[in-house]
Amino acid sequence: MTKVYVTATPPTPNGDLHIGHLAGPYLAADVYSRFKKLQGHDVSYITYGDDNQSYVSTTANNKKLDPAEMVEINNNIIKSTLRSANIDVDLYKNPLGNNKHTNYVQTFFLELYKNGKLKKKTKDILFCDECNLYLYESFVKGLCPYCKSESSGNLCEACGQINDPTDLVHPKCNICKSVPAVTQYTGLFFPLNNYKEKLQEFYSSRTTWRAQLTEFCNYIVSKDIPDYPVTYPSSWGIPVPISEFQGQVINVWFEMYPGILESIESEDIYNDEHHNKNSNSLVQFLGFDNSFFNSVLHIASAFAIGRDDLLPEHIITNYFYLLDKQKFSTSKDHAVWGRDILKDIPSDNLRFYLSLTNPEHMQTNFSLKDFFDKNTQMVNKWEGLISRYVDMVNKEFNGSIPKDKLVQYQASCLIMRTKNNLERYYDLNQFSLRKAAFELNDYIDSLTNYWEEKVLPMQKKDDDLYKQYLSDFSYLLTALAFFSFPIMPTFSKKLIRNLGAKDVDLSWDNILKVDTCPEIGNENQFFFPVQSRRYQ
Repeated sequence: MTKVYVTATPPTPNGDLHIGHLAGPYLAADVYSRFKKLQGHDVSYITYGDDNQSYVSTTANNKKLDPAEMVEINNNIIKSTLRSANIDVDLYKNPLGNNKHTNYVQTFFLELYKNGKLKKKTKDILFCDECNLYLYESFVKGLCPYCKSESSGNLCEACGQINDPTDLVHPKCNICKSVPAVTQYTGLFFPLNNYKEKLQEFYSSRTTWRAQLTEFCNYIVSKDIPDYPVTYPSSWGIPVPISEFQGQVINVWFEMYPGILESIESEDIYNDEHHNKNSNSLVQFLGFDNSFFNSVLHIASAFAIGRDDLLPEHIITNYFYLLDKQKFSTSKDHAVWGRDILKDIPSDNLRFYLSLTNPEHMQTNFSLKDFFDKNTQMVNKWEGLISRYVDMVNKEFNGSIPKDKLVQYQASCLIMRTKNNLERYYDLNQFSLRKAAFELNDYIDSLTNYWEEKVLPMQKKDDDLYKQYLSDFSYLLTALAFFSFPIMPTFSKKLIRNLGAKDVDLSWDNILKVDTCPEIGNENQFFFPVQSRRYQ
């Protein structure tokens, strides 16, 4: 049996998750994982705190906090926010102080070093005399040499290209804001160009990847790929386990792939005699700005260490989610934080809107006004239709659902059409939260039409047909519980219980098989009210 491992980019514990984060890899990975579990697959959704990230060090410095304490506090906040958003992570580990994680990463690193896969070289690096600090990644800010957007060292979030911090335009220390000097250090580098042909071959086999990622990868391997620095002189991170490079740490982006492997192997699946590790499948969700690391650096390191048994079957990226047409910014207090908004807004309501406006192929925008407008429309349409059905069954049939073993073809066609579409949008080949959310809305519109064109006209004309159509409508609503589960799990479970079935009946194969009980439930509210006063 294939074991599916789903990963989302490890969140940096320098603060809570904002809704831009939630709209990206974390919600998408959860929806995909829920769907695969609904189909009966063995799935584990894995992520962990990006504790050794340079942004942790710079944030702690700027806020005058102890970085280790900040990491612990924020990891707990992040996990709480994920739970509040009903994002069901199977494994969330904390690397800081985790000897198992550290030893695994260092062993991985040493194996590459001893087998000659890393090379020693001396290279220019920026240095801040005021802070007595080598500057890389979040320690330095400037303009990207390629797109001229504001950028950190080593990676531009705007265009996704890696850079050499010494090539930044107008670089400044991100702590004291002074202009750094150029000096040199001797460290270890990963010669990515050695794996260019294997990377090209791998990319050509990924026929279902989104076009933007395929084009990005092909662009990277269309020219020589610079050696990638895997060690830096720093005190924050996993120490390089080689005496010659004492005082240096392993680049956190190079740490990430062995960190994923350690998370997977921590489940002890390889000790299961019935499990074939070659049948594992890895699916990764991430922001497009992290594409280089996951689709180039990590895959090349897998080739280097001979771990091509667990290459990503699929990497699904997303673009930035804007807030009122501007990029989220912690420093400018331009953000809506997950734990704040989820105090007042039920997770299903937020999850549906984030799906509907998801930044899959381009930047999209979150607006509180638009959220409240669309949420009101959605709740009125969905809940209004269900309430009319419940009221009719209670009023005219004393709460007993008219049942017929045979679902008429008009209803079954509608169910199967939606089922087939959602199988594409929830699965890898055409994965799309936006299309899935629009499909759910379209299904509700079709149910409304069925109610108004078939159920209601027969109410006074033909009692047998009226009961038949009402029976069919109960199956249509039952199918809605299945269809909506990956995006709106709380609503889904409440709806199917109200139709007399059980949560355990939520299996994709049961859509037309599950039998509801004769009596309607007593639920009359399927979406909790949204408290919007704090945001107006």
